[in-house]
Amino acid sequence: MDLKELDALVHFLQVHSIEESTKSNYATGAHDYICFCTSHNLPLDPTLSTLSCYVAFTSRHIASAPKYLTGACHYLKDIYPYFDESRSSPLVPFVAPKRFVVMLFTTSHLSLPPTSKVLLTKQNKPSITMTSSLPQSLPVLSMPAITLRSSLRFEDSHAAYHLPYHKADPFYCGTDILLTSQTVGNPVQLLQDYADARDRLYGARAALFIREDGSLPTRAWFDSKFFAVVGKEFGGHSARAGGATFYAGLGLSESIIQALGRWSSTA
Repeated sequence: MDLKELDALVHFLQVHSIEESTKSNYATGAHDYICFCTSHNLPLDPTLSTLSCYVAFTSRHIASAPKYLTGACHYLKDIYPYFDESRSSPLVPFVAPKRFVVMLFTTSHLSLPPTSKVLLTKQNKPSITMTSSLPQSLPVLSMPAITLRSSLRFEDSHAAYHLPYHKADPFYCGTDILLTSQTVGNPVQLLQDYADARDRLYGARAALFIREDGSLPTRAWFDSKFFAVVGKEFGGHSARAGGATFYAGLGLSESIIQALGRWSSTA
């Protein structure tokens, strides 16, 4: 192998070098895209039409189409060099956020259970109760992403803690979670009750959220508890949810949310 070919190989490996966890996620995305195309008799060719259909299809499930497309692009761009260009087309990104807004943030198509039912289920186990009411607080099993007990604070009628890192954090600086008191299923009081029970059992542990047996809760564990109370159409909440999600949670219609300037989509 001459030096030119060796340089080309080094460049190829550098471009395609990714972490093991990222590699697994990318492979999942590529597999999902290929399965979609084959099951719908569509070519793998990433045309704008195919990518838009894929985003529309995945938005009906608890999935992240943009993230999956990143994985598909990573593995298929050598075959389809224009994959990234098609994925970045204004037509495809506009489909994704509008479709997810319609499917995930619209309350009119969901039959919400009583708040107290969700928050007070298994009320004799504060760890289960609190985690069920705070779906974005789940840590993954790596120290940089574990929510620390030391970050939890209670001030007046508020409670707050810090998420050091999560998949919706593009700048790797974490997110501060602020909870306000509510008249029904008060999350501040629930968090206080959980913290008291946690400190009695595992006061010396660094992690804020700990299961009753001392292990850290996983996403699969949380899903099993959460979806035992509500349907799976309630999944997929974003840690970067803004005003539109808040107002939708209050039951306001899309037209009112748009009038408030919190929802730019016309979907």
